[in-house]
Amino acid sequence: MKRISVFVLIFFLSIYAAFSQNTSPVPQMDEAINALARDLHAKLAEVRADRIAIGQFAYQDSTTPFSSYWINHLTGELTNMRGRSYAILSGAQTDASFTVSGEFVVVADVIRVYTRLIRTADRTVEAGFYTNFERNEYTNEMLVVEGGRSGDRTSSVARDAHEPDSFDNPVLYEIGVDETVTVMSRTLHSSSDEDYFLLIPSNDGRLIVETTGSIDTMMEFFLADSNELLDSNDDGGTSYNARIRYEVQAGVRYIAKVRGYGSTTGSYAFRAYLNVRVQIAPDEFEPDNEASAASLIEIGAVQQHNFHNGNDVDWVRFQVPQPGRYTIRTRGVNSNRLDTYIELFNSNLNSIAEDDDGGESLSSRLSLNLDTGFYYLKVWCLSDEPDQPYTISITVE
Repeated sequence: MKRISVFVLIFFLSIYAAFSQNTSPVPQMDEAINALARDLHAKLAEVRADRIAIGQFAYQDSTTPFSSYWINHLTGELTNMRGRSYAILSGAQTDASFTVSGEFVVVADVIRVYTRLIRTADRTVEAGFYTNFERNEYTNEMLVVEGGRSGDRTSSVARDAHEPDSFDNPVLYEIGVDETVTVMSRTLHSSSDEDYFLLIPSNDGRLIVETTGSIDTMMEFFLADSNELLDSNDDGGTSYNARIRYEVQAGVRYIAKVRGYGSTTGSYAFRAYLNVRVQIAPDEFEPDNEASAASLIEIGAVQQHNFHNGNDVDWVRFQVPQPGRYTIRTRGVNSNRLDTYIELFNSNLNSIAEDDDGGESLSSRLSLNLDTGFYYLKVWCLSDEPDQPYTISITVE
């Protein structure tokens, strides 16, 4: 039991540290459990309970990290209730007058936690409560089944709510207009599991199809009506995620197939959005394709440019008034998916530093010590068809 407890603690510390700045379920869980504890406490006072036990909260008849966290936090909240007249017994005790237990049920993209207050003597349900959570890759990860012998942990991944799906029975996904589109949470429950998504674009354009999450995914992209394989990708996205960009036609049916690399299983999220191609006009600083035509940018200012075609190059120059550490950034205005590349030159146009993806995702970033004087920055794009403007900023640290 001690080894399991240590694992659960480490697991949730890592979950909270990794996701507290993103879409972590932990704050919402804490708030829900606190509210549940208050409701239970009021009901226990009403029925004049003297001894209660916290039982199991199972998912598919098994214990998960979600279950363990729920039980431990709920026990702690009830223990610390002011004016408590009841004793809280270990879950292994059988002489409690009331038992608090429940279960996790997954319906579509919602996880519902049912909680019941049961009178032990005759199994009467004195009160019932439920709480809903939105599913994402992190809550899916917390529903991985715990178990095993001798305190060891083995795991299996539960099937998601969209199963079963296949090439002939794909899951319809509504294509978004940019990367803020709502993701669909899925799981690869075994090494042979494959997930299929039906995509029907409403306009011609470049379709971006990708996975997000912490597992290694692979993707294949097909014409649905002919089964023709159009493209495939392994690690084109962030980390080990898959990402495909493909020119599509309005009304044509496409299918994306996602599977794990090797024996990979686990939770991931899927999204697809369409970039309708627009012609970008040259910005106000053009022509600036050479150092001699570089526009001036002030330290601390943000200057917006664009690449009006895939071969466009922009130059800027700036003056460093005093020695120090300076940070140079370029980033897409609409997202960090614009693949910029920067190269820094001194006043004699000798190259002194360069960067590709040192910023967020595909953005560029340089941070270095500079002496006083003039410097030149060359910026170009590694994407064949840039689809958004970008900003340049130079700041002193």
